[in-house]
Amino acid sequence: MRVLQRIGGIFGDIHRAKVGPPLAASIDLSRFAPALVARARDTWHQRFTTELRSVQIMNRFVAEVVAAGDPLEIYAGAVDLVADEVHHMTLCADLATAFGARLVLPEPPEIIEPPAFRDAPASQRALATAISMLAVNETLSVAYITDLRDRCQEPAVHAVLAATVADEAAHEGFGWAYIERALRRFPASSLPVWKTIARDALAPQQSFAEPILARLGGEQRTLAAWPDTELVPLGLFSAERQALVYERCVQATLAPRLSALGLWS
Repeated sequence: MRVLQRIGGIFGDIHRAKVGPPLAASIDLSRFAPALVARARDTWHQRFTTELRSVQIMNRFVAEVVAAGDPLEIYAGAVDLVADEVHHMTLCADLATAFGARLVLPEPPEIIEPPAFRDAPASQRALATAISMLAVNETLSVAYITDLRDRCQEPAVHAVLAATVADEAAHEGFGWAYIERALRRFPASSLPVWKTIARDALAPQQSFAEPILARLGGEQRTLAAWPDTELVPLGLFSAERQALVYERCVQATLAPRLSALGLWS
């Protein structure tokens, strides 16, 4: 088990110059039930871990687009994605710490890629990463975080949600534009491969949401039925609301945009 390290000096100065100051607001945890605080601690620690993995994947994407021979102007956007993920990881780390978490790195710390992916040409890896991360995962992430941000009034939590969405929105167009351009490298006969990558990226959230949605009917099938009054101050979802936000995002945004690229069926 490896605990996240923090360091000052020149490294800390550079870090804060890039990601901004630490959380300015504190959270009075005594106002919340201990079980709810424990849930928030675990959830934000998991979000920290997810963002750490995103740093690694986006860092890999930089190497992929360079090795694929993409135009020069694409590189800066890819590098900016890495910086954004470091920012998000830091925000989640700060908030998880405020909830009392001891930040532990995932094991193994390095992502172990399957041989089929690792051995594929850089152009294929770059497009696969863009579809799974920039199209599917980032679009869903923006939907979830926006829903929380718009309802959360706890200052420290709202600040993290708002800053994260602001970063994501700045790069939304980059990912979709990259996919549209990169698809032109490959014959139309390869579309089933890219569709499968999109479908596989969506599968975990789909598997989570579908059984929940199947049991919701009538007024329960609306966001208004699940205000999550106790949960939202700490940046948390009920399973029902998360599933409904997923459904709305897929229907309104993800499916139409993937369909326009021939990646939805």
